[in-house]
Amino acid sequence: MKIPDPSSNRREHAGAGVAILITLAAALCVMAAVQWVDQTRLLRQVEGERKEKISLQTQIQEKDQANRRYSSEIARLETLRKELDEIVKTNKTELSKVKAESKKFEFELKGATNLIGIYKERLDSANKSITQANDSIKEQNGAIRKITAQRDEFVGKYTELAEMHNKVVTDYNKLVEQVKAEQEAARKAAEKK
Repeated sequence: MKIPDPSSNRREHAGAGVAILITLAAALCVMAAVQWVDQTRLLRQVEGERKEKISLQTQIQEKDQANRRYSSEIARLETLRKELDEIVKTNKTELSKVKAESKKFEFELKGATNLIGIYKERLDSANKSITQANDSIKEQNGAIRKITAQRDEFVGKYTELAEMHNKVVTDYNKLVEQVKAEQEAARKAAEKK
């Protein structure tokens, strides 16, 4: 029987220990490399997310500023719209007054025209009896001149009223076109933004 040599046994065990240590060292190196690659990937991901966060914050700030600008512009346009509504109401009121006055003058003109017709008939009958009532004819001629002057005055007032009416309608139409143009400009501006 052979006696085992304790030093060779130790050598075998030492060689196995060294192999285990080398394997463990290699495994640790591999783990460190994997850890390093993973940490690099995570750092890149964190950096990307940080840049994205900064970009999103910038976009949020820009949108907030745009919203504030839009809000102030909307408030300004709303105020302008209210002012224009008040102007339109005033113009409508004035236009209804002008129409009422116009109808009144038309009525007065018709009355004056009818009155002139009546006086003309009277004048005709007075002309038939001219030899009998010379004094009466002179009075009627004076009355006719007075009525004619009133008619001319009424016609002048009616003409002035018609011109005022036309001016009001023209101003109103210009105002409506201006409002439409401003609304269209605001709409286009809103579409551009």
